[in-house]
Amino acid sequence: MSVLNRLDKKQLTAFIPGTIIDVKVKVGQQVKQGETLVILDAMKMHNRILSQFNTTVKEINVKSGDRVHKGFVMVVLD
Repeated sequence: MSVLNRLDKKQLTAFIPGTIIDVKVKVGQQVKQGETLVILDAMKMHNRILSQFNTTVKEINVKSGDRVHKGFVMVVLD
């Protein structure tokens, strides 16, 4: 399932409480629109959090195994 949730275009947030399965990017990495940034396990489903546009990763606030609440800012884009 592909899911994009954002507080604004630069802050990707968790749409539901869950556990981070994998972080696919690093700070400073250039990403393309549609590229997977984070995989979030919620309700036994792996959800891909995608970039909405071509950009650079500015900040990563999660790591594999972290539990996040709804609205938690996982990745900040430049």
